[in-house]
Amino acid sequence: MNGFFQIQIKEQGVNLLLFPPIGEGEQIRAAELKEYLNKIGVPYDVKAINSALSSLGEEVVLFLAAIKLSPVDAIYNIQVAPDKMSAIMRMYPPSTGGRPASKEQIMDLLSQFRIKAGIDEEAITVAIEESLYCTDIVVARGKMPTVGRDASIVYHFDTNNNIRPELKEDGTVDFFKLNTLHHCIKGQVLAEIIPEEKGENGFDIYGSVMLAREVKKITFAYGRNLEISQDGLKLISMVDGHTSLVDDTVFVSDVYSVEDVGTSTGNIEYHGDVEVKGNVCENFSVKTDGNVFVTGVVEGAVIEAGKDIIIARGMHGQNKGRLKAGGNIIAKFISAAEVQAGGFVEAEQIVNAQVFAGTNVNAEAGKGLITGGKVIAKTAINAKNIGSPMGASTVVEVGSDLNAKKRLAELQKSVGEKSKSIPKLKKSLEDVKIRLKQGVKLTQEQLRNAKMLQITLAETQAKVQEELKEIEKLDKTLKNEGMSHINVRGTMYQGVAVAISGATMTVKNEYTFCRLYKKDADIASTNL
Repeated sequence: MNGFFQIQIKEQGVNLLLFPPIGEGEQIRAAELKEYLNKIGVPYDVKAINSALSSLGEEVVLFLAAIKLSPVDAIYNIQVAPDKMSAIMRMYPPSTGGRPASKEQIMDLLSQFRIKAGIDEEAITVAIEESLYCTDIVVARGKMPTVGRDASIVYHFDTNNNIRPELKEDGTVDFFKLNTLHHCIKGQVLAEIIPEEKGENGFDIYGSVMLAREVKKITFAYGRNLEISQDGLKLISMVDGHTSLVDDTVFVSDVYSVEDVGTSTGNIEYHGDVEVKGNVCENFSVKTDGNVFVTGVVEGAVIEAGKDIIIARGMHGQNKGRLKAGGNIIAKFISAAEVQAGGFVEAEQIVNAQVFAGTNVNAEAGKGLITGGKVIAKTAINAKNIGSPMGASTVVEVGSDLNAKKRLAELQKSVGEKSKSIPKLKKSLEDVKIRLKQGVKLTQEQLRNAKMLQITLAETQAKVQEELKEIEKLDKTLKNEGMSHINVRGTMYQGVAVAISGATMTVKNEYTFCRLYKKDADIASTNL
């Protein structure tokens, strides 16, 4: 209990009673006492009060002044926090003959302060009953709005679309155990919405409402072979197949599985994933918008995939084979073939091949060799050895993509032109609506034209959004141009032609365990 003071009125004058704190209570504040005496108009000796407070160990009576003083009622001091979220009361006891503290007086005082919300009547009652004088009593407390929670989606499958083969301890890759397909079965729940939770509004002690933040709802984005549960919270596969997440959209594809691609199957064209358990024979082709997984060898064949191509035992291109993937290409080795990937290309050996990768070319496992042919990557080439001691004609290039820059300029021009046409289309449609509201009867030809305007507007707006997404993607790619490099973890031999973001050189002296990068207009190297 805090120490406190009380005025005692006698015939001969006014006394001051000083009560020491009990237990862990706070000592009497000298400034507070003097402010109180000034308020009720009682003169005092500053030195006498300071001396008494400094050595207060038991109840002390001090004579203040030989004056007549009317009884002083209990006094209350209210302090409101700057954020208006709380009010603290300090209560002082009545003098001899004064009226004691009452709940009604305190409630009336709070009303005078216009405090009307979050009042703690129980705290007021306890303060009065236990005579908690010279003590901070929280008599009103506001309530902060609760944050709430945005809706979210939990995916019940592996959403990683960029799986790379795992290196074994001996530096090789076990392609036979490589599996980038995330299989699912009919009826399987693939994703689930965790619904939003609205926050509760808060208030300050004056009763002003503090609005809770608006929470975000969410819906599924999904392709074919999927359905939503009746409660709208679960996304369910309708078929056996495999699932993937692309730009926040869930897809499920069926998997087409064959032993070999050859005379028994003919060329394969399929909407979904293709799994070849054996080989893809010479002069045959596999074309799909999904993934292609080949357990055996590809021999002088063509494989085109909208997503990834995985070849466990590699490719003998025979100078006529071709691989083209919208995603990544992973193979044990690549020999005498044309290879183009939207993502990375990974192989233990790349020999006499023409390779283009939208991100990296990686030849670090096993022998980690790039020799002969031409290898181009937008971001990086990572290899153990590049070229050969015999001087095989080898070109490696990373960095700027002139085609990307050209495409970016075309898209920016296209978006600008379409953006100018959209307001005109909208105005024409609005004019038609106004005429119809006015009761004007339009001819069949005019109605057909209005319908065509509506279709054109929708198609133009959709095309603008599509082109803006492509611009964003290209812009991000070109901004990363300065990070382009070639890592050599073994040897780059004499005669290798190197190009990095427009800077070129032919290797005259071998490079070992280094990184090549563009510095100003030249190619520089640094140790790995």
